[in-house]
Amino acid sequence: MARVRGLDALLKSYEPIAVALSGGTDSSVLLADARRHRVRAIGISVDTGLNPPGELAAARELSERLGVPHVVIPLDMLDIPAVRENRPDRCYVCKRAMMEAVVAEAERRGCRTVVDGTHAGDRPTTRPGMRALSELGIRSPFAECGMGKEDIEALAEELGVPVRPPSACLATRIPTGEPVTRECLALVAAAEALLAQEIPGTIRVRCTGGHARASIEADPAHRRRLEELLGAVKELGFEDVAIASGGYREGGADSWKR
Repeated sequence: MARVRGLDALLKSYEPIAVALSGGTDSSVLLADARRHRVRAIGISVDTGLNPPGELAAARELSERLGVPHVVIPLDMLDIPAVRENRPDRCYVCKRAMMEAVVAEAERRGCRTVVDGTHAGDRPTTRPGMRALSELGIRSPFAECGMGKEDIEALAEELGVPVRPPSACLATRIPTGEPVTRECLALVAAAEALLAQEIPGTIRVRCTGGHARASIEADPAHRRRLEELLGAVKELGFEDVAIASGGYREGGADSWKR
């Protein structure tokens, strides 16, 4: 595949590289491809307190399997007012702070380029944090090679990297303008982890009113099983739990508007 050959050459031209490693499919494939072609690379993850369940563990496991150095930077995003208060620019502010930490760590470790898993199908309208990437000089090799999600998943199969359901930081589960609290984040993480054991595909547990109401977005084909699990989700600490019609909706916190 010409695009993959272009990716390999691009990564080589950027070395030594630091991969901003979330633990999701895209950044994991990027690191695995760099390792396959002996590109000098490390993985850098940020523990923001907003990470979806399992992502940091997946990043650690992949790095160990590949024999690539892995650094985890602790960064409490709720210390940042714009994030804690869930302002409209929260996503950009969060991404900027996270990537500033990655860039600083990469420089300390002698890496010439920071790369991330943004691909050709990602759009700034749905990912406002993308602006921070260009501001900080972070490269997105998949996007630069014109590789989209299907290309990455095909490469994942070739490299033996698990394809994980799409994920986003836990703050996207709370409507813009409502404060992001540790209590709500913990409930959302616990609820999504519980449901993921029983329901395949992408799952979102949206939380509003502090922790008064939870709305579950998942594949409607599994509605019967979801209904059976409502009681268990409510017992985690929600006052009310409902299943959203139509299943998972993109748009993060803005999905509440639709």
